[in-house]
Amino acid sequence: MEGSIGLPALKNLEKLDLGCGYENVNLQLQSLDIFPSLKTLSLENFSLKGTIIIQRWQNLTNLKELTLRVLSCTSNVIQDIGTLTSLEDLVIDGCDVDDNLNLHGFCELRKLQTLAIINSYWNTSLPECFSELTSLKYLDISYNNFSGNISMFKNLTLLEYLDISSNSFFGDIYMLKNLKSLEYLDLSSNKFSGDISHFMNLTSLRGLWLSNNNIEIPSSLAPLFNLSKLQKLYADNNMIYNAETEMHSIDTPTFQLRSISLSCCGDGGSFPQSLNHQHDLRDVDLSNINFNGDQFPNWLLENNKKLEALYLVNSSLSGHFHLPSTSRRGLSRLDVSSNSLDGNIPNEIGAKLPSLLVLNMSNNFFGGGIPISIGDMISLQILDFSNNKLSGGISRHLPMGLLIFDVSNNQLFGDIPSSMENMSLMLTLDLSNNTLFGGIPRWMGKMSNLHELVMANNHFEGPIPMELCKLNYTLKFLDLSANNISESLPSCFSFSRLTHVYLSRNKLKGAITSFFNSNYLVTLDLSNNHLTGNIPNWIGTLSTLVYLLLDNNHFEGGIPVQLCKLNRLRLIDVSNNNLSGTIPPCLMNTISNVTSRANYDDSGYDGSIGYFSVDVPIKFTMKSISYFYKATVLTYLSGIDLSCNKLTGEIPHQFQYLRDIIVLNFSHNSLIGPIPPALADLSQIESLDLSHNNLSGNIPSRLLGLHFLSFFSVAYNNLSGTTPRRTGQFATFEESSYVGNHFLCGEPLPKNCSTNGSSSSMSKNTTDKGFIDMKVFYASFVGSYIVMPLCIAMVLYINPHWRQAWFYHVEAATMSCYYFVLDHILPKRFR
Repeated sequence: MEGSIGLPALKNLEKLDLGCGYENVNLQLQSLDIFPSLKTLSLENFSLKGTIIIQRWQNLTNLKELTLRVLSCTSNVIQDIGTLTSLEDLVIDGCDVDDNLNLHGFCELRKLQTLAIINSYWNTSLPECFSELTSLKYLDISYNNFSGNISMFKNLTLLEYLDISSNSFFGDIYMLKNLKSLEYLDLSSNKFSGDISHFMNLTSLRGLWLSNNNIEIPSSLAPLFNLSKLQKLYADNNMIYNAETEMHSIDTPTFQLRSISLSCCGDGGSFPQSLNHQHDLRDVDLSNINFNGDQFPNWLLENNKKLEALYLVNSSLSGHFHLPSTSRRGLSRLDVSSNSLDGNIPNEIGAKLPSLLVLNMSNNFFGGGIPISIGDMISLQILDFSNNKLSGGISRHLPMGLLIFDVSNNQLFGDIPSSMENMSLMLTLDLSNNTLFGGIPRWMGKMSNLHELVMANNHFEGPIPMELCKLNYTLKFLDLSANNISESLPSCFSFSRLTHVYLSRNKLKGAITSFFNSNYLVTLDLSNNHLTGNIPNWIGTLSTLVYLLLDNNHFEGGIPVQLCKLNRLRLIDVSNNNLSGTIPPCLMNTISNVTSRANYDDSGYDGSIGYFSVDVPIKFTMKSISYFYKATVLTYLSGIDLSCNKLTGEIPHQFQYLRDIIVLNFSHNSLIGPIPPALADLSQIESLDLSHNNLSGNIPSRLLGLHFLSFFSVAYNNLSGTTPRRTGQFATFEESSYVGNHFLCGEPLPKNCSTNGSSSSMSKNTTDKGFIDMKVFYASFVGSYIVMPLCIAMVLYINPHWRQAWFYHVEAATMSCYYFVLDHILPKRFR
């Protein structure tokens, strides 16, 4: 709708609501003058811009309620609201302003009882005169970008509801200690400090939200024991501390909480016994607090029959996990992961907790088998028993509603039960790091919603079944590494949504005929197999590829120049193959200088997608040692490893696009020519290995500028001249870095560069051009052959006795040779 809104002349109209559907409207606000009795005005979901006349807000002298929702306003429209002095309720929700605001006019609204300015991000501060709005009972200014201290609120003693969350306010919370009428207080996501004891007299409080600040909160909650009406306490990400030695006037809490969340950090001492007096809890989250190995509080489950969610993650709890005496049908989420709980998982867990949606007991020390009663949890969606000491087989009685099933890093054995065949809703299946065996079931192709399939480090064998190709449109993550999988890759393996592939350390053979349509691939790890043929050219079309590992196979042919198109690559490892030809110069332009965090939305490798954690190690050789690097380290690692092949030609001379590379390994090839001085441009490099080649010339002195270099080897080449000065990082390299170069001298080699056996410094000209100057060598060689005959002739001319002896010996030698030939070599018929 475009144009003006024609408003009828209704002088007695008291309520006007202009709602949705008026986009691109030019609203003449002066036309509201014809409604002198107007008390309620609501303008929602259209733009207050264009030909707006705002001079007559003040004529709406009877207006008591004004709502502006999801609008795009000018600053004048907002600032002149201060002229509506009869307002009692003002709501401004989602109103963007095109420039800075001055809110001093709002201080004239002395009759305001309700003020809500939310989701508007006005990026300004509240004036001190807000303290004059003493009639306020409800104040919500959340989700803006307001800043400053909160001293203006200390006089608003009638406030019952105060929400200033998600702003940039700062200061000590003691400013609010006298607001004794408060029932709901939300200070979360600001920069407040101070001790929670300042709230001990706010006895009307029912709900308290303090998350994401720097407020000091004792784990015992003793300063709040007097707040008998308190039902909800959310204080995540603050400063939790142990206050067991502090004395308080009240020993037990007078409140009965329904929800408590203190998840954060810090030393909480013993588990808070104040919660032992709570019998109405619905939601409890005390994760990431160090309770110093205290026993698991089984009484929480026993005492609170209405409990719906219990999170005690990474809380340093120990002991056994016990079930309540009666069923807890209301409990839907139980997460006690990352503690030190031991013993067996109770067999009757499915009967006592039948309504669970989420059960996470990972990262503990639970033993025994997977309880059969798990199958009775018909609503279960997430089951995580990973990183324990569970043994036996995978239960053949599992809930059909499972979305995520993770039993990785246990001691399970046996095959994958066929009862899992009908789990068509499964999104993530992680069976890695167990001792499972058998073939990969063909029925896995029926898991039509499967996103992540992880079965690494087991004893699975046989081929990858063709049926898995049915997952072409769903599978995003595939890890079958470190098994005994054989045969060739199915040619239909061309998953359109696949982002990570780990098939290393198997017995795969044949050529790479898969993944050519996997245009979202970030990681392709086919290392340590028996793959043959050429590295396919189509890899150059995988534009999102970050990690390419094809090492320890039997690939041959050249390095395809198509790899140069992969401008997001961080790691290339094609070492230990039979590759030949030269190093494509454009390959030196490939490694990305931007830390590319690789995950499923291609925006980064933060290690997770939803619930699923991506922490698969990649094996890579750095500093002459092979390590397994996980996601957190891989994000900072970049390198090229072409070692142990049959590459020839010279090392490319341009490295300006590799300034952030960490590892460069060209060792064990047949490379010739000089070491490029441009290697000195690799300012971040830590490992440089050029050993076991046929490189010649000197070691460029410019390499001394590589300040992060911690591994360096040019051993077993044909280098000459002197070793680099032992300064900076080069002072740490020993003889092994230079050994095997017969014309190389200087420390730390035992061969000195001086003729008298003492160590002497060489001139820069000698260092840069090599130890032997070939022009001088040839000249001295020819000169010596001319000088020697002349010297002999002069001696014989001067001394007649020596001359006579000389000719005598010449004649005797000639005759001896003559008779030797005559007697032993010449045939008799010629004598």
